[in-house]
Amino acid sequence: MLSFIHTADVHLDAPLQSLAGLYELRQDDFRSTMRRIRDLVWDKQVDFWLIAGDLLEYHGGRRSTALFLRDLFASLAPVPVCIAPGNHDPWRPDSFYQTLEWSSNVYWFTPEWGAFEFPEKSCVVYGWGFPHPHVYESPLITFPGKLDGYQHHLMVLHASILTSVKEEHHPYAPVSLHELERAGMDYVALGHIHKPAQFTHPETRQPFAAYPGSPEGLTLKEDGARCVLYGELSDSGALKLSAIAVEQRQIRKRELTLGGIETMEQLIDQIERELVDERDTDMLYVTLTGERATHFVPATDVLKQRFSSRFFVIHFYDQTWPDVDADKLIAEGGVWGRWLTKLAQWEEQAADEAEREKIREARKEALARIGGSGR
Repeated sequence: MLSFIHTADVHLDAPLQSLAGLYELRQDDFRSTMRRIRDLVWDKQVDFWLIAGDLLEYHGGRRSTALFLRDLFASLAPVPVCIAPGNHDPWRPDSFYQTLEWSSNVYWFTPEWGAFEFPEKSCVVYGWGFPHPHVYESPLITFPGKLDGYQHHLMVLHASILTSVKEEHHPYAPVSLHELERAGMDYVALGHIHKPAQFTHPETRQPFAAYPGSPEGLTLKEDGARCVLYGELSDSGALKLSAIAVEQRQIRKRELTLGGIETMEQLIDQIERELVDERDTDMLYVTLTGERATHFVPATDVLKQRFSSRFFVIHFYDQTWPDVDADKLIAEGGVWGRWLTKLAQWEEQAADEAEREKIREARKEALARIGGSGR
C-alpha cells in the first residue's frame, strides 16, 4: 500500500489586509497549521507529502517564512515532499524556491514536466510548476506520458478543472477531466481552488483527482473546518481518500434574526444567548437580519466593541429592515404606497426565482428607507 498527505493553497504571508493588527497572529496560525500537517505526515508514516502550489507568496513572502519551511521540510527527511509551484508562488529565478538550499527530501517541479522515480515504492510522482502568475493554456498539452515499469503513478498540479461552474476570473492552467483521464494517473493532487472537491473516474468510479481546499481559511468564503487529504492507494489501485481537519481556528458565519428588538440592551442580550456555544478562538462574522422596530437601528460598532474581547475576530453586518405596515401604506396610496405596489407587481410578473429574489431585496431596501424616514 502507498499513502500520502495532500495539501495546497496555504498562501503563507498573504496580505489578509482586513485583519489589520491581528495579521502577525494570523500568520502564526498558518505556520502552526503547517507544523500540524508535518506532524500528521510523520504520525501517519505516509510515503509522500504532496503540495499542489500557492504555498508561499512570491510577492510579499518573507525570507524568515521561507527558512521556516526549509527547516520544517528538513525535519521530515527522508519522507519526500513534492511541490508544484502555483500562480501565487511561480518558479522564478529570484524566488526563495531557487535561491535557498533545500534538504534532499524536497522535490520541486518546474515549468518543464518532471518525473521523480521512487523504485523502492514502485512509484513515480509527476508534476509541473507555473513559470509566472498567468498561464492560460493546459499544461497537460506537453505532458510526455507515464514511465514504464512502475506500479503507482501520482501527479501534483496547480490548475483549474474546467467545469460548467463559471470562475470569477479567467481560468489559470485550465485542464479538462478528459485530459486527466488520458494521463493515466492513480491520483492527481490538485491545487488552486480553495473549496474542497473530488473528481470520480468514469470507469473505475473512484476518486482519481481532488482539491483539498485551503488548510486555513483566508476569506469569508472559506468558513468551517479546513482540511488536508489523506490518501491510501492499495496494490490493486483502489484509492481511499479521507479529509482531516487541520485548521487552528475557523471562520464562522452566523445569521441572527431579530424579533421584537427595540433597544441595544435587548439586542446584546439576544446575541449573548445565541453565541454562547461559539468558540472564542474563532473568527466570527454575524449578519443581523429580520424585522426590527422602526425606531431602532442596530449600532454595529457598539456590538463589535462589546464582543471583541471574547472572540479572536468578530464583525457585525446589519441587514435588518423596519417593521413598517406595508399594507397600510399601500391602502393610503401615498408615494411610499405606490412604490410598494409597483414592487409587488414586478415580483408577481418576474420571469424566474432569481429575478423575484432581486425584487424582494429591493422591497427590503424600500422598507428600510421608509422606516428611516420615520425615525
